[in-house]
Amino acid sequence: MEVDILYRSWWSYVLRGILALIFGILFLAYPGATLKTFIILIGVLLIIDGVINLIRSVVFVFRKEPWGWTLVWGLIGLLIGLIFVNHTDFTLGFVAILMGLWVIVMGIAEIAVAFDMPPESGRGVLGVFGVISVGFGIAILAWTAGTVYALMVLFGIYLLVAAVMDFIIGIYVGRMQHQEKKAIEEAVE
Repeated sequence: MEVDILYRSWWSYVLRGILALIFGILFLAYPGATLKTFIILIGVLLIIDGVINLIRSVVFVFRKEPWGWTLVWGLIGLLIGLIFVNHTDFTLGFVAILMGLWVIVMGIAEIAVAFDMPPESGRGVLGVFGVISVGFGIAILAWTAGTVYALMVLFGIYLLVAAVMDFIIGIYVGRMQHQEKKAIEEAVE
């Protein structure tokens, strides 16, 4: 059941939120960084996020739970992250296109997962964040000629929003898990 998946993986949302917060602050604190630094930082973020999602998908496989979207999300993040880290000589336009595509795919995956979740599971928050992600990705694709500075600031803001959303999802699911355990304990007594 989808709620069980969320219950067991609330920590992954909090971990992603922490990473997004750290990288968001870095992008906002150092907007004048060089293109190479910008590309490497995004690449490292995507690799870490991809690995976290790949680990989550393996855990889901062993638990015989739906894992496909998480695997796709992880593989795409990992692949794009490796491209960023290993090919820092790409132009900003190409980097913006890859980043925009990654954000759109992430948003579509979040929307798809939200539709698979039952109404009481907090799917609305995940669905809204998916729509925001798709919109932000489209904005990146539409503005590929922007400067590194502007793109870094926008991506930093996006990461801070992503961190807040991940924290909200993690806390919400953690509370639901705690309330369910408490209800079970009271029922047993």
